[in-house]
Amino acid sequence: MGIKKHLASIESTSKYKVILEFTQRMEPSTISENGLPFVSMRVEIDANSLSEDARELHKKYGRIPYGSPLYIWETHKNNNWQISYIGQTMEQNIQKRFEGHSSLVRLLAKHVNDPKSKVFYRLCNKFDLIYSHKKSTHTRSAIEHLPLDQAKKVVNDIEAKLIYQYKPEYNKRFKNNEKKYWKKFNIENIKWR
Repeated sequence: MGIKKHLASIESTSKYKVILEFTQRMEPSTISENGLPFVSMRVEIDANSLSEDARELHKKYGRIPYGSPLYIWETHKNNNWQISYIGQTMEQNIQKRFEGHSSLVRLLAKHVNDPKSKVFYRLCNKFDLIYSHKKSTHTRSAIEHLPLDQAKKVVNDIEAKLIYQYKPEYNKRFKNNEKKYWKKFNIENIKWR
């Protein structure tokens, strides 16, 4: 592997703002039909670096599909929507993560035979950071433009903050105790399609 130069870095930044956007609700059956055409965040970050590895990935696959760093599972019962689980995908693609996740199996099993209940998931399709960088007061970068170690820290922190804020039934960690974050941040906006 050669040296990777990334399109952005927040290493020297002390704080940042986050803008998130999630897809519309999707039926769990979309997982089993043709699978979800996404790569892991690790692959997407590698593809967005200025390196020989990135050129090889693009030569092999063409345009690299989005990695979706966060996902949310929601349940609907008695005219009430509830966030039931929040998770992330940094090392695995979303399809593999869903297939091997015990919390999701428990969530689906609980609702599968209840005709009054529905389960849907959403994928994070925009994860932007706004921060000060050198002379520029507002630099905006997508999470996939950061080096992997920084992206992991940011995604870990945002996932933990969302879990603490929404307290999903199937999450265990960070639901009742706020995490010590890598850097100060503010979730500026979350858009639900």
